[in-house]
Amino acid sequence: MAISGFGNVAWGAVEKVNQLGGKVVTLSGPDGYVYDASGISGEKIQYMLEMRASARDRVQDFADKFKVQFHAGKRPWEVKADVALPCATQNELDEKRRAAAGEERLHVRVRRGEHADHHRRHQRAAGGEGALLPGKASNAGGVATSGLEMSQNSMRLMWDKDEVDRRLHDIMRNIHRMCLATATSTACRELHVGANIAGFLKVADAMMDQGLV
Repeated sequence: MAISGFGNVAWGAVEKVNQLGGKVVTLSGPDGYVYDASGISGEKIQYMLEMRASARDRVQDFADKFKVQFHAGKRPWEVKADVALPCATQNELDEKRRAAAGEERLHVRVRRGEHADHHRRHQRAAGGEGALLPGKASNAGGVATSGLEMSQNSMRLMWDKDEVDRRLHDIMRNIHRMCLATATSTACRELHVGANIAGFLKVADAMMDQGLV
């Protein structure tokens, strides 16, 4: 997996990828990106916390410490990978950068604002079948976790990490099912469109239930 950034979002993504048996090979910063063919795991994940706390905002520190490749002034999308996880800022993967990166099988819009139209045009031109996970869905985990915290507070409960993770997993799985079902029922066949429609309908139904429209 190719990941950008090294802050909170990237750190959480790298940790989860490792838990699920995947391998992350890139991180990035304002100064460039690092490529670690052996995978970013173990003490390397913990060092990401030190990098964030240092306020130096340099990913080259990672390359210097672990003796891996550093590519100054470049973005990680030129690296061939099965999955792209933009975790640094929005609109990272424009059409030019996607063309340089080639075809990944899965592009997860971890940050909002990624260009879905660019993704579709590139995949169709390449004859690929890669999936685009919409930002509305993949970003929902943070808000969902806040909702779980409020539930614990109101019910005077204390869930351990595994319980929170299980509940969050169920929420995210249901969100995916909703996006997929909506995309299928409207014949658009694209998850990001299904997410837009499902989100709109959820808000509209709530407003009608409350008598606002």
